[in-house]
Amino acid sequence: MSKVVAIVGATGKQGTSVLKSLYAAGNYKLRALTRNPNGDTARSLAAQYPGVEWVAADLNDPPSLAKAFRGADVVFGVTNFFEPDIRDKVAAGDRDAEYRQGKAIVDAAIQAGVPAVVWSSLDSASELTGGRLTNVLHFDSKNRVEKYLLSRADQVEGFIVRVGFYMDNFANFSRLSPEDGTTVEFTLPINPETELPLVDTAEDVGPVVRHILAHPDEYRGVPTMVSGRYYTAQELADAFTEVTGRPARMAGLPYDSLDMPEFAEMCDMIDTVGCFGGRTDFIEANKRIDHKFTTPVEYWRRTNWNGPNEG
Repeated sequence: MSKVVAIVGATGKQGTSVLKSLYAAGNYKLRALTRNPNGDTARSLAAQYPGVEWVAADLNDPPSLAKAFRGADVVFGVTNFFEPDIRDKVAAGDRDAEYRQGKAIVDAAIQAGVPAVVWSSLDSASELTGGRLTNVLHFDSKNRVEKYLLSRADQVEGFIVRVGFYMDNFANFSRLSPEDGTTVEFTLPINPETELPLVDTAEDVGPVVRHILAHPDEYRGVPTMVSGRYYTAQELADAFTEVTGRPARMAGLPYDSLDMPEFAEMCDMIDTVGCFGGRTDFIEANKRIDHKFTTPVEYWRRTNWNGPNEG
């Protein structure tokens, strides 16, 4: 009998990646959760992936989660710190807003009798920096949920994925050089030589989750890093130039150039201790996964992005 997988945030990048990959596997029954199953994105995905069950659920409404999880064998859980709802609460002083949503996923899965949860997590920035950086809440909150999930091992099996540094971030933080008006500058304040475990979220997350579900005994309770290898920040800029023919570079801005303490401290953390805390063991381990992780050149070709205010 096919396992039923309930996918939280099915219209987001990670959720859609999991939906696409498990659908291609052909041996799962998929239940896609979103706040609005009648929204444009959900309707488009429903047309692309016929047979997927679409269910309304809200991370701020735990009973709706428990109802949506009922009868599922696995829940894929993810939260988005940068949703306006969470950002507004954090701005008002509520630093636990994202953690509560993640905890609600775990609690609802247990309440619904779901045997397993795959949680999209991150390292704790506070722990990696010895308490120096305490405002990278989208890392710390997800890590707290990871710990909570694993502490409930007597009630639900926990599987952890820690997704690497989104290549999408570079396009989102970019500008044309104020010096020549032509060179594409990536404005994340990261040292050009800093090594990043890059990931193409849309293409790489789902295959890793699919592999974990196919080999549960190898991955139960053990964090799996979602990335194929490290690349320097400048390598991603160079790959952009290779694909588009346009000159590109890291802008070399200071951390406080970002009017976002969350992202500024994240960049500081990445420069000083690394996105995965400097781990390298995942590189060899992930070669066992039947998936070729996206390279920066492949990413720019896939996205067909030609730079800020262009194309």
